Amino acid sequence: GRNMGQPTSAPRIDFSQLLRAAEGLTQWRPMLLGFLTLVAAGLLMVAGQFLAFRLGGGAGALISAFIALLVVVVVAAGFSGAGVMLMDRAKAIEPRSMVDALLFGLTCLPKFIGFALVLLGLALGLTMVASLVYFVCKLPGIGPLLLFVAHPVLVVLTGVTFTAITWVAVPLFTPAVWDGRSFKESLSLVYAVARTRLIQVVALLLGLYVVMSVIALLLLAALFPGYGLMTGLAAAIVGPGMLGGGMSSIVGILGGMDMGGGGGHLYAGMLATGLIFGVATTLMFQVLIMGVNLVYLSATAGLDIAASQGALETHLEQAKQKAREAQERARQSMPQAATAPVAGAVPSPAAKTAVHCPQCHEGIHADDLFCGSCGHKLK
Repeated sequence: GRNMGQPTSAPRIDFSQLLRAAEGLTQWRPMLLGFLTLVAAGLLMVAGQFLAFRLGGGAGALISAFIALLVVVVVAAGFSGAGVMLMDRAKAIEPRSMVDALLFGLTCLPKFIGFALVLLGLALGLTMVASLVYFVCKLPGIGPLLLFVAHPVLVVLTGVTFTAITWVAVPLFTPAVWDGRSFKESLSLVYAVARTRLIQVVALLLGLYVVMSVIALLLLAALFPGYGLMTGLAAAIVGPGMLGGGMSSIVGILGGMDMGGGGGHLYAGMLATGLIFGVATTLMFQVLIMGVNLVYLSATAGLDIAASQGALETHLEQAKQKAREAQERARQSMPQAATAPVAGAVPSPAAKTAVHCPQCHEGIHADDLFCGSCGHKLK
């Protein structure tokens, strides 16, 4: 359960649970989904580059940009689906099917976009505040002293903010969405953990990165010797054409050029290399995602999300109320400013001598010969 009304005291830091991150290596369904995601992304990138070379100009650039956006959507949805299945595994419940997980991963994308916009707004707000402070620092006299004090404070504040985003916000918001929480509830969870369990989360994430580094080192230690030995042996027997010419061969293939000598062996060698390193990348992502889910479950155990969500909503409502009050004050002051006499203004001579018509009592000027309203002769 989510323990919405339990105490918020932080549990002890238990690094032993991070060893469960290695369980990600044994979960073949999320592993298959992650691998297929990388394959789909790679094929889309190749197709995009091929079309860009063929079309060229603005049309090629537009197609390339669209394919790049599509690749981002595919990767985000695919790995979100893998994260959903690994979250089920971390919670010791029956993992859902790949289709259900992929569909759920697609529904997570709007929340991730909203979270990115929140982080962007936070960065822009911090930049605006810093810019205002630095403008004040341009004042003569007190400016250098203010700069001496403000600059270190702003540097530390910016560092803390981006560290909190990297170490707390992203690693907690993402699995919270995979856990089925709403956007506002996920934000409240990040806010609550940052206030009450920051050290625990940072310590657990450091431990996770150590575990992941060890596993990645073992994978690469097993992969590179085998890859180097077998690739050299294949090149000696099949021929060096299977190795192609590095990136120049890839660019030539995408451009439709005849590479000569490589033929199908070049394509096969490239696809085989992509397959090998795609599997290795998927395995490392499996460990990372499983570990992040475990950290999330540990950091939110017994956390009172309802109270934190109420506090966050209160702060947001207060900010909105202040903005509305400021807008109302500005609206009310506009008519007064428009009708109020300008200080120091000198009335015109005609205004000083203004009188009324003796016939219709309408306003006239002293130098008028006839009334403008009734035509009465004045002089």
